[in-house]
Amino acid sequence: MEKYLDALAAVGLFQGVDAAELISMLRCMGAETKKVEKGDILLLAGGKPRHIGIVLTGQLHIVREDYDGNRSIIANLTPGEIYAEALCCADVAESPVTVIAGEDSAVMLVGFARILNACSNACSYHTKLIGNMLGLMAGKNLLLQSRMEIMGLKSIRARVTLYLKSFRPERGREFTIPFNREEMADYLCVERSALSHELAKMRKDGLIEYRKDRFVIMDG
Repeated sequence: MEKYLDALAAVGLFQGVDAAELISMLRCMGAETKKVEKGDILLLAGGKPRHIGIVLTGQLHIVREDYDGNRSIIANLTPGEIYAEALCCADVAESPVTVIAGEDSAVMLVGFARILNACSNACSYHTKLIGNMLGLMAGKNLLLQSRMEIMGLKSIRARVTLYLKSFRPERGREFTIPFNREEMADYLCVERSALSHELAKMRKDGLIEYRKDRFVIMDG
């Protein structure tokens, strides 16, 4: 657990908790680390969520499938981000989404009940932990609203433009997105071939430049 201390210190859930107390608190809550390979499932749709997960290394995808089996990536999680907190808080009987490793990763699992009922050794930080959890859930709601805004756009070009602009840095022009083409198409709910065609047209029109997952928006 100690070797992931730097990653854990960046987790919003533990904001305001010093390193020594953090290790003690995690042990008291029965936290466990787990290494997963690309494609491994950490939470399967239809199962009851009992743990929150914290990404330590790598990346995870939150995926939803419709009745026809069409997959849509709802979110991409990178180190420091958590998943299943809202599902656990709502005490849902069946998860509506699947959490899958987008690449070889390491995660930490913490039983949600242990967060709500922390042991005596963690009591001094228990209120802070709950407050941080509420803040993270509020942030997730804002991200969901942003994705709904993208999905509300009719054209592929409009979806791509709004999505790419969300990554444009304050300084410099080049940026990297977390998805390959297939994953980007899933996230934007478009066909991969249609996405590739539109990206090529946008490049021809002088709107963007790109190489694999690295992009530049040319409109300033």
